Amino acid sequence: MTVKDDLYRQEILEHYRHPQNYGRFKRPTFQSYKINPLCGDEIDLQLRLDSRNQILDARFAGSGCALSIASASLLTEWLKGKDLSRAKKLNSGKALKFLGAEIGPARHKCALLAFDVLQQILKSYGDKRTSPKKITRRR
Repeated sequence: MTVKDDLYRQEILEHYRHPQNYGRFKRPTFQSYKINPLCGDEIDLQLRLDSRNQILDARFAGSGCALSIASASLLTEWLKGKDLSRAKKLNSGKALKFLGAEIGPARHKCALLAFDVLQQILKSYGDKRTSPKKITRRR
């Protein structure tokens, strides 16, 4: 393991122990939930948008391993201030890069759980004519 890998692992553990944006809004604009049936990790992601579809704030709640919690923490930090069109351009490869460390294929499901929940939100949103109160709960 290199010094760089060790630093990234430290950052993952820091986000796991002290996640950013952990909690829930009383009235989110969008919300979606997903559980990883293989390990039981679960993430409930909430977004608050303004009238121009810019993400004012993002929060998450849930439980899981260090990778799933750290990736949700990092994703919510990245989402703040972005508009939905920019969020739609995020792909799984870029989402994995938020963690900074090489993640083996067996752990991709954990590391991408929050990204998958975001994709559910973006899919439910559709186009700008969609009502801004879409809330999706999936198990």
